[in-house]
Amino acid sequence: MPKLLRLEPHLTTEELKQRYRNSCDPVERSHYQIIWLLASGQTVAEVSSITSYSTKWIYQAR
Repeated sequence: MPKLLRLEPHLTTEELKQRYRNSCDPVERSHYQIIWLLASGQTVAEVSSITSYSTKWIYQAR
């Protein structure tokens, strides 16, 4: 069974989306994309497929 990944709701999904789209730094942009997708209800496996980051990396990046 996959590990549960829990996000604290500091920002809304819309705020995360805007930060992702407005970021000029490529690393920051990737991090916001991952957090936004997870907050939007995507699974870690789906986010991994979309972003090409490994599931292990996504769990560690949180």
